[in-house]
Amino acid sequence: IIMMATTAIISYKMGLDRALTVTFFPTIILAWTIERMSILWEEEGVHEVLVQGGGSLLVAVLSYLLMSNRLVEHLTFNFPELTLSLLGIILVLGRYTGYRLSELYRFRDLDKQQ
Repeated sequence: IIMMATTAIISYKMGLDRALTVTFFPTIILAWTIERMSILWEEEGVHEVLVQGGGSLLVAVLSYLLMSNRLVEHLTFNFPELTLSLLGIILVLGRYTGYRLSELYRFRDLDKQQ
């Protein structure tokens, strides 16, 4: 982060506006991931770091391949409301940590008894 800030300041002083458009978001995500992995290394060991790091890398590569698909690019750019359907799928599958819609169907008999 310090290196990016230094680069931004030097490029501003030199009049290079292009370097100022670099966002800090990827750097923050990378720093957060490194911190999480170092804590995991201390608490769980090397094997767990490799498993979770490999899983994160696999998800990142698959996500990149999916998002670079021309059809997906077209659909998400022209129909941004389709992104809400992903939220709906997450709710139904139960990966959302709040109230799960699939539980309404699962426990429907209990509701009828009351």
